[in-house]
Amino acid sequence: MTNFKHLFSPTTIGTTDLKNRILSTAHQTNHVIDGIPTPDMTAYHVARAKGGAGLIILEAAAVHPSGMLTTNTIAGYDENVIPAYLELASGVHQYGTKVFSQLFHGGREVVSSEYRNAAWAPSAVPSLRFSTMPKPMSIEEIKDVIEGFAISARLAKEGGLDGVEICCSHGYLPAQFWAEHTNLRTDEYGGSFENRMRFIVEVMERIWQVVGDDFTVGIRMSADEMTMDGTTVKDAVKIVEYLVERVRVDFIDVTAGDSSTFAGSTHIVPPSPIKHGYLTPQSFKIRMAGAVPVFVGSRIVDPVEAEQILASGKADVVGMTRSLIVDPEMPNKARSGNLHLMDACIGCLQACIGHYHKGLTIGCVQNPSAGKEREVDELKNSPREKKRVLVIGAGPAGMQAAVTLDEQGHDVVLADKEDHAGGLLHTLRRAPMRQELAESMLDNYVRKLSNSKVQLELGWNVQYEDIVKMSPDAIICAAGSRPYIPNIPGIQDPRVLTVEELFNKRDKQIGKNVLVFDFAGDWPAMEAAIELGEKGHQVTLISARLYIGEEVHQYLRNEYLKKLYQLKVKLRPHYDLGEIKGDGAVIRNLFSYEKETLENWDTIVLSLGRIPNTELYEKIKNLGPHVLQIGDCLAPRTLEEATYEGLMTSLQLGVKGMNNRGITFSESIVK
Repeated sequence: MTNFKHLFSPTTIGTTDLKNRILSTAHQTNHVIDGIPTPDMTAYHVARAKGGAGLIILEAAAVHPSGMLTTNTIAGYDENVIPAYLELASGVHQYGTKVFSQLFHGGREVVSSEYRNAAWAPSAVPSLRFSTMPKPMSIEEIKDVIEGFAISARLAKEGGLDGVEICCSHGYLPAQFWAEHTNLRTDEYGGSFENRMRFIVEVMERIWQVVGDDFTVGIRMSADEMTMDGTTVKDAVKIVEYLVERVRVDFIDVTAGDSSTFAGSTHIVPPSPIKHGYLTPQSFKIRMAGAVPVFVGSRIVDPVEAEQILASGKADVVGMTRSLIVDPEMPNKARSGNLHLMDACIGCLQACIGHYHKGLTIGCVQNPSAGKEREVDELKNSPREKKRVLVIGAGPAGMQAAVTLDEQGHDVVLADKEDHAGGLLHTLRRAPMRQELAESMLDNYVRKLSNSKVQLELGWNVQYEDIVKMSPDAIICAAGSRPYIPNIPGIQDPRVLTVEELFNKRDKQIGKNVLVFDFAGDWPAMEAAIELGEKGHQVTLISARLYIGEEVHQYLRNEYLKKLYQLKVKLRPHYDLGEIKGDGAVIRNLFSYEKETLENWDTIVLSLGRIPNTELYEKIKNLGPHVLQIGDCLAPRTLEEATYEGLMTSLQLGVKGMNNRGITFSESIVK
């Protein structure tokens, strides 16, 4: 049993006593209607409190109407937020977990809104990422926003919350005031360092006047904005030293990155394969400079890592947000020594921050229950009939289905024609930048299966006759998909191969000049281009999308593009493959329909979509009342749909009064 004597030791932050050092940092759930948190937000955070988190900081709450980051931002300045806060605080406090609000104004950083309000900022300096040109704030507007911070802090306290965190990170409004390159003012809020710091000092002074001494107030800041013109660690140390000398600061929550640039924004939610816990050198410097408690997060996904960070004095509290998204019970499991039962974050960003940027409520690829706690709990607690279930296909969809069925008390056989479980994860684990994702997901499911009663049958290519003989009560087809090969002239050329063949058949001969064709704007083609570029091939990546990596979350896409540029891969969006004529590959412009022939290529790699393996399902779909399809077998999409369908289809199976005949994701799961 690992000894987590630091991680599970209590500590006091300001006037708030924490039972342990595990923090869920502020992150958007989009469970907000008309500026007010919903019961689904309460259920989401209560699940993490029940799982053992010591402190939860709620998502950004705008302090002023001009500071609404999106339409689904909490209106922290609205008196109507108090009842929602009270309900949430009551739910979280019953487990001994404390909860803060994050007070927020994005300034020039405005992500989306139904009506595009004027962005306010110290000066008219645009956000390059959002193409937003703000209006310079008047003195009256500055005073109004400062008062908005105080009002929002008061409402948080009246709502039963334990403290507030002022968001100064990622180049949002307070940071826009203190940074020279975004503050060009010549009045008392600009010019000298002291004048540029005036805004945050006055914000904190006014908050303390309103909330009194029996509350906890701290800040979140980027110790390094990780962009060409941004704040550096040296700047951050100077800011901290100045601030703590002038006003009470109960804690500093250290992060990195800058919202206004593509490269900087990656560090708002850093994806795999960025290094775990990479901000701890910066948090240590801030801790030494401020002599106040410091929080640090960003890719700290393992309690063993967190313990080491605390033991070495690099922080006082550790943000483990995505570990808590994927496994709300992570703290309890770590404390009880059951590390083998924990699910690890795979670092994909697809359903956590990815949902937020699409205007969707929070989710998780590895934990499809995340953000849907009320709906899932209702299904889990529904009366059901025990069934003997055959799951065909041990990819992500099939594995999720099998473990969910087992948890609900069904007898489960999971079969796959390969000699290993995992499906396409075995291709993904060979990709240069997706290895951690695939390995983590495989490990999560292998451990779940080994701790279950699921009967795993590998090397069994299930046939119609096998199913008739077995006579299960229900069948779930999760047989996956196969690469799509277009019916065009020359496609049978032996120099043409698929991404799967590139990663799985190492004996394939690859020439010097390689063309990689992309259909979906997803990871396979970019991974193929990087793999080949790293091995010294001259690569051209040709995509039928508006831009390279269009379907990959922006923060991950940033890392892909950085790598592609470093490897000198030629990038050509807006084209598809028309035909192959000897040594010429004909590409077609998707807008002008003009054709161009690329000569002197040696190898072509195809990533042109996938075809569902529906053949077995079509043969067996009438064998019984419960024959279902999930994942790529239903229709090739992403890991998220695969695991979500595995969960929800299995939860609905056998529930009394629910008709599972021919259930599909689109008909019966989406609400």
